[in-house]
Parts: sequence; structure tokens; C-alpha cells
Amino acid sequence: MRDQTFERLTSRQLVGIDRFSPGVLLPVAFLCGALAQWLFYGVPLGVNLALAVIGMLILCWTLRPAGARVDALDRWVVPVAVIFAFLPTLRSDLMLLLFDVPAMLVLVGMAAVCFAGVPVTRRALDLLVVLGLVVAGRIVSGGAVLLAALPELGRPLTRRAGGRIASIGIGLALALPFLVVFGALFASADAVFSSALRNAFDPKRWSIGEVIGRTALAFACGWIAGGVFLVAGRPSVPAFSPVIPRLRGLVSSTAATTMLVAVDALFLFFVSLQIAYLFGGLDTLNATGLTYSEYARRGFFELIAAGLVVGGLIFGVELVVARRSRPYVLAALTLVLATLVVVGSAAYRMHLYQLAYGWTEQRFYALAGIAWLGAGGAVAIACIARDATRWLVHAGGVLGLGVAVAINVLGPTGFVARQNLERVAAGAALPADAYRGLDVAYLVSLGDGAIPTLVEYLPRIDPRSRELLGSYLRTYALEPRDLGAPAWQGLSADRERARAALIGSLEELRGFPLYCPPFGACPRR
Repeated sequence: MRDQTFERLTSRQLVGIDRFSPGVLLPVAFLCGALAQWLFYGVPLGVNLALAVIGMLILCWTLRPAGARVDALDRWVVPVAVIFAFLPTLRSDLMLLLFDVPAMLVLVGMAAVCFAGVPVTRRALDLLVVLGLVVAGRIVSGGAVLLAALPELGRPLTRRAGGRIASIGIGLALALPFLVVFGALFASADAVFSSALRNAFDPKRWSIGEVIGRTALAFACGWIAGGVFLVAGRPSVPAFSPVIPRLRGLVSSTAATTMLVAVDALFLFFVSLQIAYLFGGLDTLNATGLTYSEYARRGFFELIAAGLVVGGLIFGVELVVARRSRPYVLAALTLVLATLVVVGSAAYRMHLYQLAYGWTEQRFYALAGIAWLGAGGAVAIACIARDATRWLVHAGGVLGLGVAVAINVLGPTGFVARQNLERVAAGAALPADAYRGLDVAYLVSLGDGAIPTLVEYLPRIDPRSRELLGSYLRTYALEPRDLGAPAWQGLSADRERARAALIGSLEELRGFPLYCPPFGACPRR
């Protein structure tokens, strides 16, 4: 009787403890931290990020609640998260990484929420903001939640997937003393094995700073991983009613239409001047005291700001207008169309500016922002016409991700370098007041993405520029670089192409002298 009671209690406990127990999540989070320091410590971002993200997504999917289903509108999240995780294997530009990596982190968090069965895409903006704050809080505090539940580690473990993971960890811990004993015996018996063991665990290879750095990285990554697992395993739904529907009706249709018509009048007046003077080429010197090129190369960022403000204005008015009458819809559509002309004016001004002074990364990203605004304007027209402006912010976010992927595929630094080199080669087609030099220092500073293009164009440019570019490439790209095979964790197409280009032109580049700046110490051989 006593044995039967014990068996019933034991079986009930085995069923009751599931894979979301700290006995499961803590070992998994610890393993993630250990793998993270191996993948990321001391190596740049590359294929390591893709491997880490794919592993996290697989674990989050495994730890999702039983019966949880991903909402149909959220099925895009995981593929896009994987795409952004692979982008650092394509490009090494710092400006791109500053967008790609945070976007990837947000997408992984969204994927964890979706795996828990919580819809994301179809939510209104205010609920999305609150949901994001709740999820971020749970991720940041996830390690603390798991550590606080340490006493539960002694409870029996389930035989399901999570229990098997924890049981593997316990088995490894039990095997550790035997591994030490047998390792010592084999090292004593075989000189080759002993040498390999010393090389693997030689304390001279590990400085105190490296040990501390690896430990800190492992702890931080394991802490965050534990929080992501908690989010994936427990639905996170804000318990409050949406605010946005309660705003409807604060402004009458007549008042909203009047406001938009007044703004339309100003925009249409501005657009008429753009058509006459900027696109039509009327005499700007008599009208403003400026030459045509001077007139065209100013006001770019102000026009971009105007386009952004219009987007916020349309979205805000759509939230509060009482009724969408025909005059109101017509006024809103007119404002968006006029804004598209303003955005086109900004793009043309940037084009003339680049003809005069060349390309930079900042100007490239400014044009990418114009492309995003133009696509957003087209989407805004469709949303206004179909009374679907509540999706405008969602569409803007998706368009932003699309533009980011397109930029990564194009390669900003290589594109900027090629455009500047082609611009100098076609100097006769430049405006009379254009700068015709080649900013070699800036081109080399663009980094690995530009190096293959610079090496390719080296024989094509004039002798003076070629001498200067060759010296810069040797001094700042070739000499500081180790041309050996890099660690596989940091594999990146940009870095590999740059390494191959430098190896292929090694003899040619070493024929150039090291660059010695006018002021300061010259680099040593």
C-alpha cells in the first residue's frame, strides 16, 4: 500500500513538472551563455550571429506552450528575423550593423511572443507599444526570475522534452569526475594525448582579462536567453483596453477637412514653385539672388522633415476625426500627393548635390530614406482610400525592413566608392562649380566593403590619384591586416572579398610607398 502511494505521488510529480521549470530553463540558459562566448568573444559579427539566432528560435519553438499557434499574420516574423541574422555575413559596414542588429533583436523578441500564441502584427499601435514594454521587461528580468526559483531545482523532472534537456545536464555533471580520472590516466599513458590536453587547457593561453570577459559575456547572454525562453513559454498580453478607438470623434469632419485644406494650399504653392524653378529651370538668380546649383543644393533635410511630419499628421488626424467625409478624404489624398512631389524635389536636390561634391555614406542613406518615404506615401494613398490608416505604422515598419534588406544587398560602401571613382572619370559631365578631386582618405576609410572596388579602379585613375590611393591602401588597408584565414565565427562576405582583393594585388600595393601625413609620425614598415 505504501509503495503504491509513493508510485502515485511520484508519477503525479513527473507529470506536473514541465519543460518551463527552472530545472530545465536554467541549464539551457547556461548552455546558451557558454556557446555565446565561444561564438562572439574576440571575433567580429558574421555567421556566428546567424547560428545564434537560429538556435534561439529553435529553442523558443521547443519551449512554447502546449497547443500554442502562431497567428496567420505573424508568419512573416521568423523568416525576416533569420534574414536579418544573416545580413552581417554579407556586409561589415558599421552603419548597417547599427540598424541590422537592433532590428534582428526586436524580431527575435517578436518571434518569441508569437511562439507563445500571442498575436503581434494585428494589434493596434498603443497595444504594440505596451506589449513591447512588457516583453522587454520580462526579457531583462528573466535571469532574475530563474535564479529566484533555484529551490525548485530539486523537484522531480518530467520525461518530456524539457526533462530530457535537464537530465542531459545532470548526466554531464555526473560524468565530470570520471572524465578527469580517465583523462589523467590517458595523459600518463600516451605522450601525444598528453600534449594535446596541455594545449587545450594551457593556462598561459588564457589571460585574467580574457577569462573575465568571456565569463561576463556568457553571463549576460545566458541571462537574456533565460528571459527570451520565459517569454516564449508564457503568453504576455497587456490587460487593458485599447486607447486608440476611444480617440475617435475628438475632432469633427469639418474641422479636420478645413485644417487639411489649409495645409494643402501651402503645399500646392510650394509645389508650383518647385515645378517652375527647380524642375522647370526658370531664372533663380533674378528671383532669389542664387545660382541654379546653389538654389538646388539647399533645403534637402528640411523637405525630408516635412515629409515625416505629414505622415504623422495624417495618422493622427485619422485617429481623431469623427467622420471620413468625401471632402476630408480628398484633402488627405491631395496632401499625400503634394508630399510625394516634395519628396521628389528633395531627391533631385540630393542628386545635384552629389554631382557637385560626390557621394558619402550619409548621402546614400539620405536617399534610402527618400525611397522609404516615397514607398510610404504610395502605401498611405492606398490606406486612406480604403479607410485602413490604422495599418500605416505597421506598413512603415515593414517597408523600413525591406529598404534595409535592399541596402544590404546593394552594399553602401562599395556603391559609394564606385560612384565617386566613376564621377572623377566622367569629370566633363560635372557642373562648372563641382569639386573634381578624389577624397582618397575618405574612400579608404569606408572599410572592407569598398576595398575590392578601390583595388579594381586603381589602374584606371590618373597617375597622381593612383599614387595617393595606392599609398593609402598599403598603409591603412594592407599593412595592419592579417591576410591569413580568419576565425570561422566571424565569416563575412565583405571581409573575405577585401582579403582576396588585397592578396591578389599584394605585389602591386607593396610597390607604393607608405603614406606619410604632413603632420605627425610616419608609419613604420
